[in-house]
Amino acid sequence: MLGRLAARFGMSPVPLYLPGGLAFGQGGFVEFHGVAEFGHIAGEIGVVLLLLMLGLEYTATELVTGLKQSWQAGLVDLVLNFTPGALLALVLGWGPVGAMVLGGVTYISSSGIAAKVLSDLGR
Repeated sequence: MLGRLAARFGMSPVPLYLPGGLAFGQGGFVEFHGVAEFGHIAGEIGVVLLLLMLGLEYTATELVTGLKQSWQAGLVDLVLNFTPGALLALVLGWGPVGAMVLGGVTYISSSGIAAKVLSDLGR
């Protein structure tokens, strides 16, 4: 339903999926009992499929050309998306390995979401 609503307004559905996900499930306004395991597995599969689709969307030549032209933007993206996860892991006492893992998770998921939104908007 959120995807159709976004299409009606000509926008990417990702900004609607985020509050939609917060509204339902554990800690949300409506809790779905008995679907927690499915939701967890579906979320993991969804992230993998999102990254797979992004990987299939660009050729190696496009990636190399993009890297040469906008490596500064990539560096800013890395710093802005990796740092919050790494700092949170350090605050939670997870150590340097945990900081690298959580920083990597926040980096790749944030970058994947941003790339999907830009793709949906045709930019």
